[in-house]
Amino acid sequence: MITIDTKTARIRFLDTHKFADVDDVPENIKKGDFIVVETEKGEELVLVVGRSIPDRENPSTYKFLRKATKKDVNIFDKHEKEAEKALNLCKKLAENLGLKMNLLKAYIPLNRSKILFYYVSEGRVDFRQLVKELAKKLKMRIEMRQVGVRDGVQMAGAIGVCGNQCCCSLFIDKFDTVNVEMLEEQNLPPTPSKFTGICGRLMCCLAFEIENYSIRKDLPEIDSEVEINGEMYRVKEYDFIKEKIILVSDIGETLSFSFDELDNIGIKRKSPCEGCSMKNGGGTGIESEGA
Repeated sequence: MITIDTKTARIRFLDTHKFADVDDVPENIKKGDFIVVETEKGEELVLVVGRSIPDRENPSTYKFLRKATKKDVNIFDKHEKEAEKALNLCKKLAENLGLKMNLLKAYIPLNRSKILFYYVSEGRVDFRQLVKELAKKLKMRIEMRQVGVRDGVQMAGAIGVCGNQCCCSLFIDKFDTVNVEMLEEQNLPPTPSKFTGICGRLMCCLAFEIENYSIRKDLPEIDSEVEINGEMYRVKEYDFIKEKIILVSDIGETLSFSFDELDNIGIKRKSPCEGCSMKNGGGTGIESEGA
């Protein structure tokens, strides 16, 4: 008897487009295959997008059932058509009830354990009457799931202002916190409207390179003066892409140093206490060592 090794697979759900890990997936399951897993929603058809390193401390809560068969795929397609009709019905009923909710998608797992309706709403929605009417007409267990606006775009897909498909619908696993302060840290114009995504929130990509700018706190401030080999230079700009600092002298001579070279040439940024007027009577807050 041949023993097939099992590994952890990276999967993508077809309803929410979110990613997760599933343990104990046979090694012969490859990227691009469809498998059936058991989740809190029921039996689901999911896409394998690759392999993943298992987290022994936090094992997956999803159970691998089988590699998807043609029958599984046909059932999924049939349920998608049925869910689309149910979504239109739900939208009509919600409108009649005056509910302020943006219904995105209806989803029926393979084993028809329930039908889920995903929606976006600015506030809390009392959908008890809606659920009663849906259950009466659909003869199924109804579950309403509220999602955030970014989750909504991830589900529906969209083209971003960059002209490419939104990152959330392509590869983003978890949404990082994005705030206005990130604009300043990355030397971007402090105009949030220019960096707002389709979802109405600041674009997720603002968080992609934020770690590259963490060195900023250790750099001399723009327009401050530093001394190198007895000559004074003004800090003109930073280039975080090339990881360089640009200096200019009084006569217009320009020098550039990599961030890694700053310690070698004796330039560092003082702590607030070192540069405060109470300690040394004022100053620029920039210290040159060994010049």
